[in-house]
Amino acid sequence: MKMTFRTINIILFIFCFNPLFGQTNVLIPNKGIEGISILIDSSTILDVIEIYGTDYTISEKTLITNYRYDKIGLTFQIAPYDKNKIVRSISVQSPFKAKTKNGIVLNESTMKDVWNTYNDKGCFTSKTYAWNTQNGISYYIKKDPNEKGYDTEEKIFKIEINNDDDFGISSKTNFKFNNEPVKEKLNSLIAILKSDNFNFQKLDSLWNKEKITEKEPYGLEKRTSFNRNIENNLIQESSELWLVGSSYSLNIIKSDNELVYLKLTDNNEQKTLIERTENSELENTNFDVYTYGTFCGIAGTPPDKCQRMLDLVNANNYNQLALWLKSINPEIATYGYIGLEFLKKKGIKIANSEFERIAELSESEIRLNTCQGCIFGVTEQIKDVLKNKNINQIYRSFQQSGWIK
Repeated sequence: MKMTFRTINIILFIFCFNPLFGQTNVLIPNKGIEGISILIDSSTILDVIEIYGTDYTISEKTLITNYRYDKIGLTFQIAPYDKNKIVRSISVQSPFKAKTKNGIVLNESTMKDVWNTYNDKGCFTSKTYAWNTQNGISYYIKKDPNEKGYDTEEKIFKIEINNDDDFGISSKTNFKFNNEPVKEKLNSLIAILKSDNFNFQKLDSLWNKEKITEKEPYGLEKRTSFNRNIENNLIQESSELWLVGSSYSLNIIKSDNELVYLKLTDNNEQKTLIERTENSELENTNFDVYTYGTFCGIAGTPPDKCQRMLDLVNANNYNQLALWLKSINPEIATYGYIGLEFLKKKGIKIANSEFERIAELSESEIRLNTCQGCIFGVTEQIKDVLKNKNINQIYRSFQQSGWIK
C-alpha cells in the first residue's frame, strides 16, 4: 500500500509540475504558489524534499542557503542558522511556468510591464541582473555585465516570492537559532588551547582548515591584529576571531615556538574563556592587549589605560608609574614612561634607579598597538612615540583639554 501511494504521488507530481503539460502556476506574494503545499515561513526544507525528492543542488553563502531544482525551475531558500530550516523564499525560472494574479508572466512580461503594473520605477542592480521588489515578490531581468544600465524591455527571467521586510531581510517567523555548530567550533579551538601537549602545528592546522570555509555559514574567520617581537625574546600575536556575528580575542605569547602565555576572550560577553601561563617566572605579568594613544575614536577620548595613567599623574602616584615603566607589556611601559615625564613637568624628580629603563625605552624599536584619531591598529615604534617633542605636545593637549589638572 505504501509503494502504491508513493507511485500515485510521483504520477501526480509529473502531471502537475512537468512543464511539458503546459500548466501555468499562479504566484501568491508573501505566501507561495497556488496549488503547491509549500508555504513561506511555515514549511520546512524537509517538506520540500518529501515532495520534490533529492535531485537538487545546494549553494551556501554566509546568510542564505539555496536548494535548486533546475529540472523543474524551482529554488527554495532557507536561513543557514535556522534550526527549523523554514523556507523563506521560493524562486521560479524556466522551465517552470508561472504568472501573478495581476498579469505578470514569467519569460513573457518585461520589466517595463512590471513598472506599469505597480506604477513604480527603478531597480536594484548587481553585475549581471536587475530586480524590482514589491511587497512579498521580486522580479528579475538579466543585464550586460559590461554596462551600468539595464534594458526595461528585457523579459522577466526569474520571480521570487518572499516575506522580506522593507530592507530585504528575511522574515524571522518560526526562526530558532542553531547554536550547536558554534559550540562545536569553539570547543574544538578550546580543546587545542587547553591541551597538555599544546603545539602550534595543531593550531595552524585548525586555521588552515577554517580558512577554506570562513565565508560559508558558521565560518570561523581569523584576523591577525598584529604580530610583534617584544622584550625577553618573546613574540606576541593578537588576533580577532569572528564566528556568526560574535567576536573573540586570542592573545598568544611564545618564545622559540614554545607557548609562554595565551588568553581567549569572548568579546560579546566580556568573559575570559581560557587563560594559561607556561612560564612560572611570568605568572603575574600583564600580557593583555592595550591601545596606545591620546585622543581616539569619534569622541576623541584617551584609551582606558591612558586615562588610568592620567589619573596616576593627577594623583602624583610616582610609585605606580615607576612599576608601569618596568613592565614588559609595551603599552604599559610606554604609558609609565610618559606618566613619569608628566610628573617631572610638575616638579617631581625622577629617581636614578629609573634612568636605565628610561634609556632602554627611548631607543626601543618595539611596535605599539596605537590609534590615531579614528584609525585603530596603526603601529609605531616606542622610540618615536617617546621623543621629547611628542611628549611636550601631548602634555599641552591634555592640559588644555582638562585631563591634567
